Parts: sequence; structure tokens; C-alpha cells
Amino acid sequence: MAINDRKPTPQPPLFTDSAQDWAPGRAGRDKDQVAVEDRRTLRGLMMFRIVLASVLLLCLVSLSWSTRNDEVRMAPDFALFLFGLLGFAYVVTMVYALLMRRVKNLVRFAYIQIGVDLLIIAALVHATGGAQSAFTILFMIQVIAVALLPERYGAAYVAAASVGLVLIVSLAGYFGFLPVIPGQSVVPWELAPLDLFFRLVLNVAAIATMGALGLNLSGQTQRAGERLARHQQYAGDLASLHHNTIRCLSSGLVTVTMDGAITSINEAACEILGIQQRKALGSPLKERIPGLGHIFAEVVRVGTVRRHETDGLRPDGTVRNLGISATPLSDHTGEIIGRVIHFQDLTELRRMQQQVERSERLASIGRLAAGIAHEIRNPLASISGSVEMLRRAPEADDESRQLVDIAVREVDRLNNLITELLDYARPHAEERRAIDLGELVAEIGKVFEMEKREAAVHLEVKADADAGVEAAAGQIRQVLWNLLRNAAEAMPKGGTIKVRVAHESAAAGEATVLKVEDSGVGIKREDLAHIFEPFYSTKRGGTGLGLATVARIVEDHRGHIEIESTLGEGTEFTVRFPHVSVGG
Repeated sequence: MAINDRKPTPQPPLFTDSAQDWAPGRAGRDKDQVAVEDRRTLRGLMMFRIVLASVLLLCLVSLSWSTRNDEVRMAPDFALFLFGLLGFAYVVTMVYALLMRRVKNLVRFAYIQIGVDLLIIAALVHATGGAQSAFTILFMIQVIAVALLPERYGAAYVAAASVGLVLIVSLAGYFGFLPVIPGQSVVPWELAPLDLFFRLVLNVAAIATMGALGLNLSGQTQRAGERLARHQQYAGDLASLHHNTIRCLSSGLVTVTMDGAITSINEAACEILGIQQRKALGSPLKERIPGLGHIFAEVVRVGTVRRHETDGLRPDGTVRNLGISATPLSDHTGEIIGRVIHFQDLTELRRMQQQVERSERLASIGRLAAGIAHEIRNPLASISGSVEMLRRAPEADDESRQLVDIAVREVDRLNNLITELLDYARPHAEERRAIDLGELVAEIGKVFEMEKREAAVHLEVKADADAGVEAAAGQIRQVLWNLLRNAAEAMPKGGTIKVRVAHESAAAGEATVLKVEDSGVGIKREDLAHIFEPFYSTKRGGTGLGLATVARIVEDHRGHIEIESTLGEGTEFTVRFPHVSVGG
């Protein structure tokens, strides 16, 4: 059993028996806690001994200095004996303090101290008249003191030893078997036999009564300690269960005060909100979830709020969609002292819902567009042929030919638009094979950079090895070209386009990731939800089919595309395809 929080220099141990052998009721308790309790009790006994010796010493000094009556004044030899006895008590107490660093069994060490104390008290009782001495009360104090130790029958043992010492010292002094202290004013044999008997009976009865009371006190203390140990174990198990339950939650759990200050927060909440637990405690939760004011008001009005959706702000500026529930937090008296906030990150779920809705919407638009395109292309071919014939007519003048040229140009533009619409609605069938996306990006990047050289657009390409996808090469080229062209158009004054191709592993499986990032003007937040819809464009003169076609091709290849944009800082497109190995 450890007796000190520090690790002293190894020394030969004293009294190596376990303290729990002396206290069976503590066998199930933590050893360190038992050692702390024993050390505290032992220090209390030592401090009590010092205080008691100091009081007696002060009384002796006061008696010696204050009286002028020679009959009352203490003899020098007797005073020397008493001072020596008290000094011995001081010395042994200092020795005890030094030995505590080496003692392993503090309980047994305490009993050794009490045994020495009993001998000192016996000497003091003999020196002050034996059965007549008023210091027999110190035996009773020792009985009560030992009741504080964990030994069940310690008070009975000390009471029996005290009774024995009282009888031995009183009778041995009365019959002259013990020497008289030089200068002793009260001698044991001055009592009458009946008076001696009465005093012995009174002292023995008092010590025995104290022993019985001490035994009862020790039993109650032991039972209280056992109950406390069980309750501490229950509380520890409950706290551990509570901690592990909260820690293992995949959703965020936060408790706040009435004014919204965080009092506790679990790891999932810190991860969702992007904050550190140590810094979060004490800070207002409304800084991260601005919509809590309305939720708190609902809690006050109806008591509990379930499945309310709001936005959470992370320190990096990103927004997470949260599904929040809130209930009042009460103390043991039932008084409401705060709120319990439980929330889940619904960002990915909402994004998936948007993708599904967009796919369904685009599919229906695609089918409609394909039918309309075919219906338009047939009469458009007739119009184009008729206009060509008008241009070749002999009677056509220059003005008529200019009008015809305008009509032909517009017909061609309309035909190109219908071609793009058909490409979006029904991509060309092409054989799919494993291709290295990094090599394809490098190939298209060279052509694109040469084409955009005059526009001061620079391209940075970084590709991992073995970043393969199973795809139609022509359609992937179309995806890359549309993304690069869109990025270049977002930078009218030029800039840098960063293209990254990486092979990533995640819980959902391996993926080949393509990222295209520009430093352009960015896209408004309200436009992001519609950016992949056909005929929706934020650029003047745009048809709105480029990115819609990109999204359609990506979905046909079992991938998905995401976009993040900040006004004035740029836009990043992230495309994820199922990974295939192209290493060989």
C-alpha cells in the first residue's frame, strides 16, 4: 500500500503487512484511498499528542512560576521528571514523523504509538498518586482516539490494556513495588483500603464504559465507511457509464446555462461545430448556432423542442445543417437551471436529398428536352434549306443576301444549342474502360493552357499515381473541358486554375477525386443550389447546359459532384468517381 504521493528513495520497509489485514471491512476499497485515510488519521493522532503535551507543559510552567508557597511549589527533581516525560513525548512524536516515510502498515504503526502513549500515561499516573491521580482520564481519551482507527475491536483492546495498567500502577504503587519519584508530593499508599477500592472500581468502570462506547463508535464508523465505499463505487460506475455513453454518441450533446453558456459538450458536438472542448466550455453556444434564440423561446413555451432544423457555423466559415432537439435541464430540486441541446449533422443527408431531387428533376427535364429537340430539329432543317434557296435566287439583292446570312447564322446557332441539349439529355454511347485520370488531365491541360495563353490563365496540375476510373474517355474529356472553361470564364482578368487528381480511401470505399479550383469572382450562395440545372446560368450569353451536362455525365459514371464557392475568393468543384486500378 502506498503511503505517500511521492516516490521516496527506496529504504527497507517497516511493518510490511497490508493495512487491509487489520481492517477486513475495507478489503474492497481503493488502496490509495485507504492509505490517504490512514495517513490523515495518524497525523491527527500525532497532532493531538503534541497539543496535549503542550497544554500539560504550559500548565506545569505556569504552576512553577506563579506560586510562591513552598508547600505548593513543585520540587525541582519532580519537575525535572515531568518535563523529561513530556520531552520524551515530543521526541517520540518526531521519530514517528520520520518513520512514516518508511512504514507500509500505518494502522499497526498507530497502535504502536498508542501503546507507547499508554506507558507514558501510566508513568504520569504513578508520579501523581496512582489511584488518586486525575490523569487516569488520559486512558479514556486513548480509548476514544483508537476508535477512529479502522480496527473493529481496537477500542476494546486499548480499554483492556488501560484497565490493566491502571490496576498494576495503582496496586504496585500502593504496596510499594514501584519506586517513588524524588520530590513526589502525593504518594499512592496514603489512601485507605476502602478508598483505594472505590477509586479503582470507579476508574475501571469509566475506562470500560469508554471502551464499550468506543467499540460501538468503531463499529458505526466501519459500517459508515463500507456504505460510503459502496456509494462511491456506485457513483463512480454511474459517472463512468454516463461518460462512456455521452462519448460514444455520434450526435452532438451540449448542456448550457439559462443564458446559453456551455457547461458540458461531448466529442461529437466539438467535431460537428469544429471547436475544441477546452475552449468551448463557458463560451456562448449561440455564437456557433445562431438560431438557438428561437429554440430557447420554444422550450420555455412548450417545454421540449424536437427536430428543429437550423444552421451551425464552424470557425472556418463553413455552414452545417443541424437537426436540433432541446429540453429543460433541472437540478435535484426540480428547478430549471439550463437546457440540454441534442443535435445531428444533417448536411450530408440534405446534400444527398438535393442530389436525388436534382437527378430526378434533370432526368425529367432531359426526357422533355430530347423530345422537344427532335421536334424542333426537323422544321429547323426545312427552314435552313429554304433560306439557302432564297440566297441563291437570281433576283436576290445584296440586302436580301445579308438578311439571309443572318437567318442562316441564327439557324446554325439554334442547331448547336439543340445539339448541346441532346448531348445533355442523351449522352453518346461510348465504350467504357479503365483510364488514368491524371494522364487525361495533363493531356487536356496542355491544350487548354495553349488556348488560354492570351487570357493570362495559368494551370497547375497535380496528380497522384494510380488515380484510375472506369469511364468513357470522350465524356470525361467533356467534363474536364467544361470545368476548365467555366473556371477560366470566372476569371476575366486572368488567374490560376488548380487541378488536383487524388486517390482517396474512406469508409465508403476507394475513390478517385478530381478537384478544379479557380481564383475567380465566386458564386452567390443562393445560386449554388441551381448551378447544375439546365438553362440556369450566371454568365451573360450562357446556355446553362455546360455544368448540367457535366453533372449528368458524372452521375452516369456512378460518381457525384460538389461545389464550394465564396464571393470574391473563387470556386472549387469536386468530382468523385469509383476508383479502379490502372497500374501495371
